[in-house]
Amino acid sequence: MVFGRTTRGGRGGEPLPPVLDWRDVTTFTVGGVERQDAKGGRTVFGPRAVRVPRREGAGRVFPPCALIVAPDADTSVLYEDRETRRVLCTVGREGGDRSGGDERYDERCYVVRDAAGREIGRVRRVPPARRLLRHTWRVEQPGHPEIAGRNKWAALSRQDAALHAAGSLVGGVVDSVLSFGAEGGDAPRRDRTLLWTAGDEEVMRSEGADFRVKAPWVDRRLAFAVATIGDR
Repeated sequence: MVFGRTTRGGRGGEPLPPVLDWRDVTTFTVGGVERQDAKGGRTVFGPRAVRVPRREGAGRVFPPCALIVAPDADTSVLYEDRETRRVLCTVGREGGDRSGGDERYDERCYVVRDAAGREIGRVRRVPPARRLLRHTWRVEQPGHPEIAGRNKWAALSRQDAALHAAGSLVGGVVDSVLSFGAEGGDAPRRDRTLLWTAGDEEVMRSEGADFRVKAPWVDRRLAFAVATIGDR
């Protein structure tokens, strides 16, 4: 929930943050907030975009590096400009079983193409082997090892997972107490923290719509595609 005044699109003559060059972006999020003043102040909204969070005085700005337009439910087009004239890439869902079953257990494949229609890579959603588990992700970038996106606990080694679990035990108990008695008896689902690894290298990390790219060789357009699709 956003408190304080809200405006759309920089009304009142206030300039919107410029569109940034996407190539060297390492930290980004997907959303519509352009500018957020100090606590309780004004929030300026714009179109859905891949945005780079930055501090500006006591507030924050979120200049876009790619504007997102979805012409249909299976396609997203990312643009390099606010006027949506220069295509950066397209993200399109390929085939898949849409027979009316539970999509949580479907495998999905998204093809990412550049402005000329050449394939940049693919993003695959892999359904869980068992219904109590969550899905995972695979990113295919030609010339590089496959990237696997998994829950951070699944991605850690047994020893690291044990250490992290021990350090988080008290926090987990507190969280359980605070969430007990939620409507319907279920705790609200949180955004997952995913580790994106290629072999033993962590190349990216995400929590919900917030991403940090760690490996320079990762094509940012594929990272943007993953964020645009969303962990669902």
